[in-house]
Parts: sequence; structure tokens; C-alpha cells
Amino acid sequence: MSQECTVPLHIRISLGTPVPKATAAAALAVGKTRALATGRTTRDAAESTESARDSYLDKFSISSLTSRDFDWHAALSLALAARLAYANEEEVRRVTRGWGLGSCSFFDFDDTQCFLASSQHAVVVSFRGTENLGDWMSNLNVIGTTQSYGRVHRGFLGAFKVVEQQLLGELANHPGKKVLLTGHSLGGALALIAAAEWSDSIRPSWIHTFGQPAVGKKSFKDFLTARYDEKYYRFVNDQDVVPMIPPLYRHAGELIHYSEDGSLENALGSEELESLGIDFGTVNADTPMMTEAEFDQLRARLLLARSQQGGANLDKESVEQAVLESAGEEGVEGFLPSVSDHSMDLYVAKTARHAGF
Repeated sequence: MSQECTVPLHIRISLGTPVPKATAAAALAVGKTRALATGRTTRDAAESTESARDSYLDKFSISSLTSRDFDWHAALSLALAARLAYANEEEVRRVTRGWGLGSCSFFDFDDTQCFLASSQHAVVVSFRGTENLGDWMSNLNVIGTTQSYGRVHRGFLGAFKVVEQQLLGELANHPGKKVLLTGHSLGGALALIAAAEWSDSIRPSWIHTFGQPAVGKKSFKDFLTARYDEKYYRFVNDQDVVPMIPPLYRHAGELIHYSEDGSLENALGSEELESLGIDFGTVNADTPMMTEAEFDQLRARLLLARSQQGGANLDKESVEQAVLESAGEEGVEGFLPSVSDHSMDLYVAKTARHAGF
């Protein structure tokens, strides 16, 4: 005898926050289907299960936070912290407590959100990225401001300044501890501004950013290279569009570039990193950046899409469409930018692979 039943299937698509539907295996094995006629890139496998939200949470390593050299377990721990920054205060406190971090402070002011959590010997400061990638990119400009450490994006600096005094007040309760900064997307940019602002006082021990946009001009890049050589690692997943913007800005740090299958494709400073037993293959000059014309075209398409939707927040498919159409058939310097590659879950899964999980 046989029976039939109907099981409801619910699929939620998220943009700008960690995609909570990816299993590790699916994230690493996912393939790209690029249809330029429709302007879409599909990653159905990376958005299909309920279990990914807690993937690797138990792999956070307190001991790795005090490592003197680059450590994949520390990289995974900071990736997990970067993803956690998207959660609400209750969830942040619950998870950091489960990680064994003794204290946790949560800050949320004027759309800038971050948390500070500490162990006996280290403090992690994690900044949240943008919650709606399409709207953020359509509003992003290239206006800079000159600081003692170089010329940086004015919007990124302003977003950090909103929470700086609160963070400094809490950090004063943890003298002598190592300070580690992390963040995904816009959160990575804020972590980098924090590193520059605190370079003469707190002097963070490590900076790990994921899918971070460029933050400053050449003067800022030179400053970071001088102050944080071999301490600042910038992770880029495949053809993530966010590290390609804004135009006219420059990246710094050691680039760790994941290919589609999760292997390490290429990186800046590869000779130093190869000494750690990492094989990068060919060396890339830097993350390809959009030109001003390409960026203006992308913003125009995003604004048009938003107006066509009555001013509503853009969904993932609309943003992907605008990105691919603005890039054209050749893509940005030979690359075809991807919104899906910006998923923090993919960054976590690929980092976990290199940490041995």
C-alpha cells in the first residue's frame, strides 16, 4: 500500500546579509549558470537548506585569536564573527557566549551596527555590512576626505565615527588584550577605518575583511602597508562585485582570492603566503576595479530598477540583472561581476575548507 503527501517548500532569498540557506557542500560545489539574455546568475544550491545558519558555529577557536602568524582557524573564527554581526543583539550575545567569550557589547547607532566580544587574552570587534546591497550600491558615491592617514571614503569614515566613542569606552575595559577587527561588505570597510584611526593607540593585531569595497586612495594604501604589513588580510570570493567598487579607490592588504570551487586562485603577496604552504597559482596584480563610466552605468540601472518597483528595496534578482547588464558581455576587465559571490555564507564555507573542516 502506498500513501501520498504534500510537503510545503519555503525558500527565502536574502541580499546583503549572510545567505542562511547554504550548506558547506552545496556552497563549495555550486556551479554558475550565466544567462546574459536574462542577466542572472543562479546559485540555487547555496540557498536551499535550513541548516546553514549554524554551519561551523562550533568551529570558532578562541586560542587561534592570539596566533602570532596567519592562521586559517583564526580566519574562520573572524569570518564567523563577521557573519554574526548581521544578527540581532540577543542572537549575538547567545552565540558569543556559546563560543566561550566572557563578555559582549552590542552597538547599533544610525544604521551602523557592530559588536565587541572578549576572551581572556583577545578582543574581537565585528562590523555589520549593508542590509540591502542594491540600495547601498545605488546610493554609493566616490566622495573622499583627507585624514592624517590618507584620503578615504567620506561615507565609510562617517559611519565608523558614529560608534567610535562607544567602542573606545568598552575597549578601555580590556587593557593589554590583542584586538582583532573583522567585517563583511561595508563592515569590512568600517574595520579598515578603525584600524587606521587606532593605529597609534590600540594598534589592532589582525584585520580580516570579507567582500570589502575599496576604502581609500593610494595615500591610504601606502599607510596601511606601512602600519599593517602581514597583519591585514582581504578575502575576495570569486567574482564578487563589491570589491570592484567604488572606482578611483585602491585596495591594500594581503589578498586571499577564492575561486568558484573554493581553491585559492591568486593573491597579492603570494611569496610570503606560499611560505605557509599555500599554493596560489598565478599572481594577480589586484582586484579589478570598475571604471567611473561602468560604475555610473551600474548605479543608473539600479536606480531605474528601484523606480520600476515603486521605490521598494531591490530584490536579489534585480540587482544581479543590473550588475550583469552594466558589465556587458566582456565584463569588468575580463571578469563578470557577481552578486551571489558576495554571500557571507560562501566566504565562511570556503574559509572553513582551508581550516580543515
